[in-house]
Formats: sequence, structure tokens, C-alpha cells
Amino acid sequence: MTGDLTRILIDDLKLPADQLTDDASLDHAGFDSLAVVELSVLLADRYGIDISESDIKGAATLGQLDLLITTQRNGR
Repeated sequence: MTGDLTRILIDDLKLPADQLTDDASLDHAGFDSLAVVELSVLLADRYGIDISESDIKGAATLGQLDLLITTQRNGR
């Protein structure tokens, strides 16, 4: 995972750092419905990218979520 996503997950969403690996599922990492909404809003505010809650939930792992975010950021 990129440092940006890791910082957001730890600092902003207060997810446990020891659960944040590329192959961790969102559930395993500590995501709940509020965290999904917060992440979507944070990504829009900080990076100007629009990733829907359903897109976030559709990522099977944190690595896939990171790839989705990186692709959106680079596509701008």
C-alpha cells in the first residue's frame, strides 16, 4: 500500500496499523460502513477524486483499494 492510504487509514480512520496489509480484506482491516463513507469523503476532499462507497466496498483487499485510488489519482 502507498503511504498516503496507510496514513489515511491510521490517522484519519483510526484503523489498527497491525491489520493493514495489502492482502487484508476491508473487514479484517476494521472497516465498517462509517469508515467507507469517511474514506470516500476524504478522498474527494484531499485528492479531488470521486470513488463511490460501492467501489470502495467492491475492493476485495486493501491492495486492490490502493490500486483503485492510485489509478483514479493518476487518471486526473
